[in-house]
Amino acid sequence: MSRSFGLLKPDCLRRGLEAEVLALIESAGLHIVQSKQVRLTRADVDVIWATCRGTYFYEDMVAFSLSGDCIIFIVEGEDAVNRLSQLVGHFDPLIAVPGTIRHRFGISRMENVIHSSLDERAFRAEVNLFVSNPQEERFTVIL
Repeated sequence: MSRSFGLLKPDCLRRGLEAEVLALIESAGLHIVQSKQVRLTRADVDVIWATCRGTYFYEDMVAFSLSGDCIIFIVEGEDAVNRLSQLVGHFDPLIAVPGTIRHRFGISRMENVIHSSLDERAFRAEVNLFVSNPQEERFTVIL
């Protein structure tokens, strides 16, 4: 059993898709063990999208990420990082495989509804932004 981090972006919440997206994740066999509605800070964004820092679109991504509330969550299941990543799909909804969350709900490369950890190292960095011990600390599940 392993865990992964996910984040429903401001566009997801503005469009009222959060319950549907979280239900899709659960129906894929990943158990949502923790979730919380948050407003990201610039420091959070700099960790979550560290691989994008320095790109021409990064400041637009920061502005978008700070434009509204998000829902952060932790899922648990076999090979959780890879399974969640596959379910989320490619960041460009036009390229994402049919059946993935981004293909189904994404509008653009930025407004693509959801983020998930790329690997175990990213999971640890992202989850540590919000919980001191992700194996023990619990926050409200808001399904």
